[in-house]
Amino acid sequence: MQKSLSHLLMEIEKDLGTEELTIQSLINQVGSRGTAILLLILAFPAALPLPAPGYATPFGIVISFMGWQLLRGQETLQLPNGIASRKLSPSLISFSIKNGKIPLKAVEFFIRPRLQNLAQNKTIYRLMGGIIMLLAMMMTLPIPLTNTAPSFVIFMLAAGMLEEDGLAMIGGILLAPVAALIAGAAIYYAITYGPEAVESVLKPMIKGIIKGS
Repeated sequence: MQKSLSHLLMEIEKDLGTEELTIQSLINQVGSRGTAILLLILAFPAALPLPAPGYATPFGIVISFMGWQLLRGQETLQLPNGIASRKLSPSLISFSIKNGKIPLKAVEFFIRPRLQNLAQNKTIYRLMGGIIMLLAMMMTLPIPLTNTAPSFVIFMLAAGMLEEDGLAMIGGILLAPVAALIAGAAIYYAITYGPEAVESVLKPMIKGIIKGS
């Protein structure tokens, strides 16, 4: 029986220990499903409502490289030495897992093996790779609203990959333009009116649209 996402991530957290580890060592730890699991771990902190300062830019850079490799059809994850040797704090990974128990269990309720032929389609993987790469590039920007929506879509796509859930993959692909629109609007407001306008104008505007719907 395949382990649930939350159980799998909790096992990884338990094995981390207290020493800093490199991204390459984490890749080695997560095994054959490493790309999807690593995407989950790196996207998860930014998808949470609780912030973890200092993660978005480095994690976004790593995720963008992973998306590029998926786009190219590479099956084995290979990162440049400068990125693979970058150290990760176990406390940050632990933060993302512990604070994400409830939303992760909610995701597990909806994500299960479905449309597996679609989930194993190489063209779909390439499409997701391009989406992941572009959204991750937005994650790297130190601008409000460029992190949460893109990282949630990346998380959803990664969960679909891990569970071979073609329906979740389709959902992530369809949500990607919405996430890109939110991040793009944030970038526009930050450049045109200043970063403070994102918090004072755009964020209330988006909340109003959501409540109105």
